[in-house]
Amino acid sequence: MKTEDEDLREHAEFRGLRNNVDAAGFDLGDLEVGLNIDIDDARFLKPRKGHSAVVAAGAYSSLWAAGSMCLAVIGNALVRILPGWSTVTLRTGLTPILPISYTTIADRVYYSNGAESGVIQGSSHRSWGLTPPVAAPAALTGGALRAGRYQCSLTYLRSDGQESGASRAAVIELTETAGFQLSLVASTDPTVTHIGVYVSDTNGETLSLYATMLNITSTFAVRESRPGTVPLATQFLSPPPAGAHIAYGSGRMLVAVGNRLYPSEPYAPELFDLRKGVPFLDRVTLVAPLRDGTWVGTASQVIWLPNAEPEKWEFFQKAQYGVIPGTLTYGDGELIGDGSMKEPAAFFATSQGLCAGMAGGQLVNFTDGRYSFPTMDRGASIVRRHRGIAQLVVSLQGTEVQGNTAA
Repeated sequence: MKTEDEDLREHAEFRGLRNNVDAAGFDLGDLEVGLNIDIDDARFLKPRKGHSAVVAAGAYSSLWAAGSMCLAVIGNALVRILPGWSTVTLRTGLTPILPISYTTIADRVYYSNGAESGVIQGSSHRSWGLTPPVAAPAALTGGALRAGRYQCSLTYLRSDGQESGASRAAVIELTETAGFQLSLVASTDPTVTHIGVYVSDTNGETLSLYATMLNITSTFAVRESRPGTVPLATQFLSPPPAGAHIAYGSGRMLVAVGNRLYPSEPYAPELFDLRKGVPFLDRVTLVAPLRDGTWVGTASQVIWLPNAEPEKWEFFQKAQYGVIPGTLTYGDGELIGDGSMKEPAAFFATSQGLCAGMAGGQLVNFTDGRYSFPTMDRGASIVRRHRGIAQLVVSLQGTEVQGNTAA
């Protein structure tokens, strides 16, 4: 005689994790725990395939990769991981507990952890920007300069042609026909090859390139007037401060330090006017530039800044909850909604769910109303396509999260 268990029910459509109500109040398809599973577009459950672990010596942190470049931190050293898992040390002396933020421009990788920063090209390392020279002391000497007021400033030049910000302009007053001699201080940066000397005309305000001297030169005399053709372009500029979050977009490097966001000069990612820092109410935790604006996350807000030019930014608060640091990743906008968005979107985790910020300032929260995140210190995320399923996969560090955080 056939018997049936009336307590058994069949269900084939699953909506994912839910924790904003007690399990007794779940709808069909809600999951309390999801361990090593994927949910496809038809809402079927599939077992998630595993991966074999790669064993490498040392404890790695701040792992990052793009193309053939793979970087990580071991102890206080920044290393490049090569095929075969061998490593090349690029620099030492990093603050070990600080996570690194990376971004790329062409074949250069810029990095910063809030205390130290630099640039990687191939397997070589150098400083991010050049510290400007100190103002050059001047002493009167013989020459054919007319009596009057002169200004003089110095810059450093790298072997690749990059120029530093300028020293504070020295002012020299000549009461009769004469000249003046400058005491130069060589840069200790090994990539600096020359010192640029900029001088104004008599009683002029514009400084122009007067001479280019080898970095080992200790003195230089200005004895005659020379028509200037190359004006000083880096006055009041300097390298960026070391930021906790960095990003590059629309020709600007953006560096977040505390609650301020510093934009570089246009198409000059190593030159910053630090007077132009943009303040926010809280610590900046995300910087995500898109074609027509920038998403900024703080400890308590998600903000859209339309326009690619920082001088024209307007603040539009899109959410009153904070972004979890380190969780920014980019993916195709067509993965969202009806697939009509053809531009890249910024994906990130917040204290109220997994979100996507799109061009035009549209914010989508995928998990709001279903899953509440505990307070998290930071995390990491990727967008992947696997077995025909598009996934935002997020790993969070801090208070333990039960179940699978993939959405």
